[in-house]
Parts: sequence; C-alpha cells; structure tokens
Amino acid sequence: MSRSHPALLFALMCLCVTARAANLSPDEHHFISALQLGTSPHVRYLDSNGKPLDYAAFAQQLHARRSYSITRDSQAGMAVLRLRPAGAHAGEPGRFAFGRGDAFPPFQLPSLQGDVKRSSDLQGRYTLISFFFAECAPCMAEVPTLNAYAHAHGDMNVIAITYEDAPTARQFVDQHGLTWPVLHDGTALTDTLGIGIYPTLMLIDPAGRVAGAAVGMSMQDDPAKRLADLSGWIEQWKRTSASTPSLHAKPTQP
Repeated sequence: MSRSHPALLFALMCLCVTARAANLSPDEHHFISALQLGTSPHVRYLDSNGKPLDYAAFAQQLHARRSYSITRDSQAGMAVLRLRPAGAHAGEPGRFAFGRGDAFPPFQLPSLQGDVKRSSDLQGRYTLISFFFAECAPCMAEVPTLNAYAHAHGDMNVIAITYEDAPTARQFVDQHGLTWPVLHDGTALTDTLGIGIYPTLMLIDPAGRVAGAAVGMSMQDDPAKRLADLSGWIEQWKRTSASTPSLHAKPTQP
C-alpha cells in the first residue's frame, strides 16, 4: 500500500470540513461556532421527546423561548442539544428517550479523582454507567453488587454519574464504599438523556451506542442472586446489541 503525502491528507481534511460547513445556513453556522467544538463539529438536535430535529425546527422552538439542555465532548467536537418540555426548567428532564442502538450523548465531566472524563475516552470497550444521587436508598443498596461486578470485570469501563456536586458525591462514596470512578455535576447529561428515576443503569457498547438500560432497578435479594441477575442482564444486552439498531426503542426493564 502506498503512503499518502501528509500535505495531501491535510488538504483533503480541509476540503471535507469546508464541504460540511458549506451545507450549513449562516444562522446555524453562527450557532455552532458559539458552541466551540473545533473545526469539524458534529451537532445533533432533539425535541423534548428525544426525537431528531433539523436546525430550522430547533431554532423555531428557541425563538418561541423554549429552553434546552446541552451536553458535549469538546475534544471530540460533538454535542447533543435537547429541548426541554414546555414550562420545564433545568434539572427537570423529559421522558427517558435513549434506547438500544441510539448513540449515547457526548459528555465531559469532572471526576472525584480530579481529572475530566470524556465520552471519547470510553470507546473501544463496553461501559457500564450507574446514575445515582446521594439520598437515593436503592442507589445505596446497589453499591455492593456494582462493586463486586466492577471488580470481576476489569475488561470493562465502569463509572457512576450524579447530577450533584463534588462534596455531596464524595460523601456518598465515603459512606457507602463505592470503589469505581465517580463523575459529578452531570445535570446537562441526565437532562439530555431524560433520566428522572434512580438508580438507572446503562450499558454502552464499544462504538458508543446504547446496548441496554435498566430504569429504577431494585436489588432486594441475597448478594449472590443480585450479582447473578446483574451479570445476566448485561450479558443479554451484549448479545442483543449486535442486532439491528432500533431508534428510540424503550429501555430494557429488568
């Protein structure tokens, strides 16, 4: 195979970016530029139910004073913007709208370890995400099972995400012994996903798509059965994630 000249590759990349930008209206180009996503941004617009919109329809809602959530991975140049339900405020998500086969929204969130985790850091391996908040009793109850699962599956990314601040998240970790990375201040992501019931588990495949979800799961049996059930759900999600994607499919309920 012949080697391409670096200058030619750079010229082709610039041509692709220019062609993409040429397809945008001046208004959308200005709007996306303000998001600061780099030279080759990829932006998705969603209505309040999580269904795709083009920019013109999205902008029309903004002119009607509708608010929206936005989650982004600026390093990857990606963002998802979702309209909030009419009359809703920040922290009031719409319905849960990301099902099997949907691309998981990009994010960049601070961790209790002091670094920033980005969605682009997680691709290439399965990722299990637990969404929690500090006063959630079922979230507390699931910690031992999730710790055991994470310990036994070092080949996976396992993270917890909360909309709360760092001190609150750290107190939860200290009190309940969560042993895997915790990301905080994730309101924009939970709003965009539509997470309003806790705990919620989501499995993301190596390509960054939703492989499965369990909303409001309950772990009330003995520890061995809890771990077996969790492992079973995840293995089932992995097997079915290779099937034809179904956009906006309902989340799997355990």
